[in-house]
Amino acid sequence: VAMAPAPSTEASPASGGSDYDKAVALIDNERYAEAIPLLESAVKKNPKSPDAWSQLGFATRKTGNWKAGEGYYAKALALDPNHQEALEYLGELYLETNRPDEAQGLLAKLVKLCPDGCEARSELEEAMEAHARKKK
Repeated sequence: VAMAPAPSTEASPASGGSDYDKAVALIDNERYAEAIPLLESAVKKNPKSPDAWSQLGFATRKTGNWKAGEGYYAKALALDPNHQEALEYLGELYLETNRPDEAQGLLAKLVKLCPDGCEARSELEEAMEAHARKKK
């Protein structure tokens, strides 16, 4: 007997789903400015979501607004000081704003959080290596 295909769990920006899910789909397509209002709505609805604050920081940072992005990451980390994604993204922001020593401090925290490695740690390590190469 043929099984019906399982419904897709991936939300396209036009489909239903939460503002957060729609925003993540937009971010995946590098449509950061479009994701920001959805994420602002998501953090209003769920102000205790470090994921939503972290994604809002990411989208805001990607549009070049580092100051606001840094504030959103701070909110994510105030809710969850060990939020790996927010630590990685804030570290990348520190590199983009030429504060490698602060990025190094966040990387040290990620090394402690995931001694066997994790995506956030390796992404920040790569960003730091790229930043160091640019300096030479």
